[in-house]
Amino acid sequence: MQADKKFHLRLNVLVMLVLSSFASTAHAALPNAADMLANFAQQIPALMNLVTAIGFILGTVCIITGISKLKTVGESRTMMSQEKSLLQPIAYIFVGTALIYLPSSVWVGLDTFWQNPTPYAYITQTTDQWSEAIKNCFMIIQLVGTIAFIRGLVLLTHVGGQQSQQGTFARGITHIIGGILCINIYQFVQVIAATFGISVPL
Repeated sequence: MQADKKFHLRLNVLVMLVLSSFASTAHAALPNAADMLANFAQQIPALMNLVTAIGFILGTVCIITGISKLKTVGESRTMMSQEKSLLQPIAYIFVGTALIYLPSSVWVGLDTFWQNPTPYAYITQTTDQWSEAIKNCFMIIQLVGTIAFIRGLVLLTHVGGQQSQQGTFARGITHIIGGILCINIYQFVQVIAATFGISVPL
């Protein structure tokens, strides 16, 4: 009985030592925030290609859905006038086309707000940690802006539907505008700084 207690005590001490060594090793290998941003920013081009591919697939689905809804409206004879509305099928086709040509759609939005948009204009010759962190943050914000732009287009497909909520069009436009501002975050920050007379070292 005494031997079993001593064995369990030694086993517990051994387990505690092993766990403490793993904890100290994991704590020593834990990256800081700048390293995490840099590692995530390295994956941004692949994620941007993935988002573009998803937009292409969504655009194809939207166009097929829009054509199907147009066929339903054309074949219906006894439906109510509200159900015969062409607004939602046309919205599906328009959004689907914009999603298939996503890069061109983004550039149209950028040209609407800026005469010569430079979404990737943040190029610095300095190699200090602060400049690299800002560059990585800008890349992440551009990815979020592209996703918001796609979400805004998808929200526009609900306009004119029977189950569409009030303010759907406004939310879609808000996502599109916010996405465009995030994609061209560099010039947007400069515009805000110039508006309030703030000197931003970018």
